[in-house]
Amino acid sequence: MLSMKNHVREALLTAALFGLGTAFAQSPPANSGNVESAQSPKVPGHAGIEEPAVKQTPGPATATAVFVDGKLNVPNAPDTSTRPAKFSADNARLDDLPVMARGPALTDAQRKLILDHVKSAGTTAPAPYAGPTTKLPATVAMQPWPSDVVSQVPSLSGTNYVAIPGKVLLVRPDNAIVVGEIDR
Repeated sequence: MLSMKNHVREALLTAALFGLGTAFAQSPPANSGNVESAQSPKVPGHAGIEEPAVKQTPGPATATAVFVDGKLNVPNAPDTSTRPAKFSADNARLDDLPVMARGPALTDAQRKLILDHVKSAGTTAPAPYAGPTTKLPATVAMQPWPSDVVSQVPSLSGTNYVAIPGKVLLVRPDNAIVVGEIDR
């Protein structure tokens, strides 16, 4: 019986505190009727003087923008994926590419290495054209990357390749979905 009284007491105390908290949350601020105090903060010792940053906008001679066309305005700033597509050709291209087709990001040197390896391996599958996001038929043989190629291009780990006429397809072996392609 004693524990039941404790539970009831705790429940009533919780309800009272919750009701009190919502009452404070719903009550208007103390200076809500004063429009002037809501628009600009009062600074002690500066009666009637506004901070310059509040009302004045700096001209081009006094300050430079942090971002220009969505890119950080500092020397050698990278073109990040957060830059709007209308200002970045790379981001516009990525916007048109399904997420499922985004394979490893490769440099030109890495593409050349891959093409040299595929050419030296001499394996070409007579498969129909298959591009990114295509699921390859089970009859298409995927080739694993040699360890020396994966050590030079680590982003290829987790993919295999299929060489078809004119292209090298990067394929996820677990589901046979093409995640990238390299033109020969």
